[in-house]
Amino acid sequence: MAALVIALIAVGIGRGYMPKGPERDVVTMLHKATGVVVLVLMFLRIRLRLADPPPPPDPSTPAWQAAASGVVHWAFYALLMIMPVLGWAGSNALGRPVSMYGLFDLPTLTAENKPLGEALYGWHEGLGYALLALVVLHVGAALHHRYVRKDAVLSRMTLGGAR
Repeated sequence: MAALVIALIAVGIGRGYMPKGPERDVVTMLHKATGVVVLVLMFLRIRLRLADPPPPPDPSTPAWQAAASGVVHWAFYALLMIMPVLGWAGSNALGRPVSMYGLFDLPTLTAENKPLGEALYGWHEGLGYALLALVVLHVGAALHHRYVRKDAVLSRMTLGGAR
């Protein structure tokens, strides 16, 4: 999930520097389709998290850090569900379909309305930068726990971590 999200952020920023043309169109289609995949994965992830909550915070973790961790995680979940919908609706409002890797187009969420489309894309982009800030914060916190506090928080975050 993290790799997909980081790739989507990089592509979302990078495609703006590409000249208009078929290569940019393919990159845009891949960005949109992969964003929808992230949306579906987020529904599954939230369902799993509700069914199998994470273990309680390490007892040595200060209460404010445990609270901040919860806020950041739920902010990730919210952004990763809101952003694909904004991108999808923004694309539709600009009169563009959302193609799932060239196999089929998703249903249209909104009628063509260019001012609305531009506004939705503006929110999508702004939330993308907020997501990038959360990624940097999250990675920084994980590294802090690993190299400064030298506790088990990072190992709990990875596959096979303590449950």
